[in-house]
Amino acid sequence: MAEFSIKRAHHSTLPDAKKMAEKIAAKLEKDYQLKSSWAGDVLNFARSGVNGTLDVTAKELKIHVKLGFLMAAFKSPIHDAVEKNLDALIKPATKHPTKAVETEKVPAQKPAIKAKK
Repeated sequence: MAEFSIKRAHHSTLPDAKKMAEKIAAKLEKDYQLKSSWAGDVLNFARSGVNGTLDVTAKELKIHVKLGFLMAAFKSPIHDAVEKNLDALIKPATKHPTKAVETEKVPAQKPAIKAKK
């Protein structure tokens, strides 16, 4: 079984953070057929081969995902998708901008020229 966890700070109130979690749950259900339910401030989600929790606190969101045997092969793309969706939902709600990370620029390659016969 493969697992991963992701934590993200937020600058929202607890009720607003729970609304963010609801948006995450709706997207997970739409995209991956994951069913979810609340237990206090913890959103539990599951489907065949995947289960996890989204713990909502006054300062952060913590996601923990467990992947079954067959889904473990997709751990990296699943992790990246969850992280991207979480960041997209938190970013508009944050009051403090995050520092931009500069990426390395790679020069464009010229297309190969085919030789005439």
